[in-house]
Amino acid sequence: MSSQHTTRSDTAQIIPPEAVHADLRGTITALPHFDTAGTMVIESEAGSVRGNHYHLNESHLMYVVSGRMIYLEEDDDRGISVADVGPGESVISPKGVPHATVFPEHTVFVTLSDWDRRGHRYEDEIVRVDPLEERPEVAPYLEGIGELLTGEFQKRRNG
Repeated sequence: MSSQHTTRSDTAQIIPPEAVHADLRGTITALPHFDTAGTMVIESEAGSVRGNHYHLNESHLMYVVSGRMIYLEEDDDRGISVADVGPGESVISPKGVPHATVFPEHTVFVTLSDWDRRGHRYEDEIVRVDPLEERPEVAPYLEGIGELLTGEFQKRRNG
């Protein structure tokens, strides 16, 4: 899925692995270099939305292990960049840049963060933004995904 679509800017870039070594035993994938203070493995269900925020202190690299992720990033002019990130590909969310991710299918990805996310520090350093996936210019990239599952949607559905 290594296609990239851009609506107004060219900031969201798909980054391939630095190297992939394969033999009869399997593969070793060298992720792109990224200064790391924390690592997480995240699973997202089909239709899930994550993010819709920016970080005051953190940048992070997201590497897709399996599945697919639509990465949305807002630029300084409020334009939206869209990257369709598939297995073996990465994207970086820079500090201070609003971003969101939409998952058309069950997806497993690894996040390498340059900020320690443990405890309350994570919520203390993010600033929520209006849902990027609801912007009209994003709609063509989300066709066929169905109803999106956001944190608020799940709260309403379960509560």
